[in-house]
Order: sequence, then C-alpha cells, then structure tokens
Amino acid sequence: MWWHEPVIEHGPYRVGDILAVDGEPFETRVSHWAATRVCVDWPWRRIDPDSANSWDGTCSFPLDADDWDWANIPWRTDPDPLDLVPGGTCIVGIEPMEVVVVEILVHDPPADYGYLPRPDVELIVRPTTITDPETGFAISLNRTDPLTISQRSVRP
Repeated sequence: MWWHEPVIEHGPYRVGDILAVDGEPFETRVSHWAATRVCVDWPWRRIDPDSANSWDGTCSFPLDADDWDWANIPWRTDPDPLDLVPGGTCIVGIEPMEVVVVEILVHDPPADYGYLPRPDVELIVRPTTITDPETGFAISLNRTDPLTISQRSVRP
C-alpha cells in the first residue's frame, strides 16, 4: 500500500510556479489500436514485475482530435494518431508549452503504477492556456523520458 502527501513545495518547485516544458522528439513503434486510442511503445519505463497493477509498456493517444484527454497528455505524435499503423513507426515529442504547478505529490513509498521507475515525487501541472481545473498531467521528477523542465516564474 502506498500513499501520497500533497505539499506546497519540493526542492526548487512550488505550487503556482510557471514552468516551460518540452520533449525532444523520438521515434518509437506503433503497438496497437484500441477502441478510441492508438498505443505506442514507451521505451523509458519498464514493466514492474512486483507491481500490484499492470502496465503493457505503451502510452496511448486519443484518435479524436477533439477528445478532452488531449489536455491531459503533453506528448504529440507525427503523423497524426489517425494515420498511425500498428507495426509502423512514428515520432513523439512535446511542443514547448508553459504549465502551472497545481499540486505536488510526494509518494512514500514510491507510487505503484505498474512501471519502473516508480514515481517518488510528481508535479501535477496544467497548461497555462487551459483554465479547466479537471485537466492537466503529472510529471514525475525521477522520470527517464526526454521531457525537460525549466522555471519561468516562481511564486513568492
């Protein structure tokens, strides 16, 4: 059993900070289609054999360009998800964006999501262009993907 504790700040990050986020494009294999999503191999995480949860080694993307879930996924594919073919390849990256830190979660022990490394601290962020409080995504501070973070402004 794990739990998380929301905190106001952790290391250099504080709730309310504005961060610049981007992700260097990388090539990966298109794994499969699901009902409303396409899945691509995610090479930076490993399946956790000791996990109580299952993860299949992929990251999924909505097929519908108007799907609300796009606000919860910073990564984008090229070509468009509708044009991806299982067994083919695509480019995945994050266009530069600004996000606001809306919550910081400290997991003790690290969170069990079915993959390794298990997140120990997550920044819950929302793009500054979106005001819906139900949208956003988590950035694990011990992640191994090519996402980069830099601080734009720090809340006093």
